[in-house]
Amino acid sequence: MKKITKFIAAAASVAVCAASFGIFGRQTAVSAAEEDDPAALIQNYAERVVNGEFDDVYNESFSVQLHLNPQDKYVEALKEIYGDISELQYKKKTEDAETKTYALYDQGVHISDLLMRKQADGTWACATVFPEQKDYIIEVPAGLTVTANGTELGEHYRIEASVPASNYKGMSDTSTAPLVDRYRVAALLDIPNISSASGELTVMKDVTGNTLYVGVDSTDNKELKDLIIQYAVTCAKFPAKEGGVGNVASISVTNSEWYSRVSGVQNNWFTNHSTSRFSNEDVLKIVRQGENGVIANVVFDYYATNGDVERTWNCGYQMTLINQNGLWKIAGMGIDSTMNPNSDKIK
Repeated sequence: MKKITKFIAAAASVAVCAASFGIFGRQTAVSAAEEDDPAALIQNYAERVVNGEFDDVYNESFSVQLHLNPQDKYVEALKEIYGDISELQYKKKTEDAETKTYALYDQGVHISDLLMRKQADGTWACATVFPEQKDYIIEVPAGLTVTANGTELGEHYRIEASVPASNYKGMSDTSTAPLVDRYRVAALLDIPNISSASGELTVMKDVTGNTLYVGVDSTDNKELKDLIIQYAVTCAKFPAKEGGVGNVASISVTNSEWYSRVSGVQNNWFTNHSTSRFSNEDVLKIVRQGENGVIANVVFDYYATNGDVERTWNCGYQMTLINQNGLWKIAGMGIDSTMNPNSDKIK
């Protein structure tokens, strides 16, 4: 029999009947007296999920937290968590007059949290807080109306309008940076599909956080791809003692946090080597944020040996470029080697 257990000193338990196919069977509807009883609320919610009442559970989730997850993705995540539970246990995490949060466990292993929110009629609505859900900041070219997973991002979601894109904030002068409208969306299970009636758009996630940059896909621009690879190689040569800081300065916005960091890098740790080579250079994606700004993911492998010791580095850069007086310059950079298909993924 599957059951729900509360983590307390005198471990009380609440049994949940199992149907003949091994899923929870609902005994009765939750009574008014049980509306404030967490065991009854959790039991009722778990029974509905395991019994496949997904329309009901999905619709109820909007009474708890505003999210833009499509139903198929939401149901898939529910099945992943609750599909094989055998003994559901809970432990209170937070509580105030309007909300309660409980950690849920299956045989002592944490599987998710359950958030409850009090409704206007005094009842409580429940929604799963999925371990993988994230809040995102979405940056869209200023003035462009977009939808995220089919929902228009309006004033309710907007936090800033017509401001410099955040990947250019390291520049001391952002007056020429692309302007964006910034939106906050919560509790997403995956990067949303962004679309606009004005034309096809693509999305790139910041490698250092949960910001999503929206723009036009320019990955097929061969001239720009070749330039980005050239810039990546130039930047990689400096710490490897194959190029000077002046080479990096010539392709960078020098009055920026990026250049201050890279120009201060100490490369005396890098072992002298007799042979080196770059290979597998590729630009995975280019997103044009405006007329004079792009962000791109570029990867390459770098091999070096001194005859006794050899090593290959699998590198990945996320490079922000700005066009100044007809020349593309690096305005910022993030490093993420896991985007390199030859890299061992960090688990």
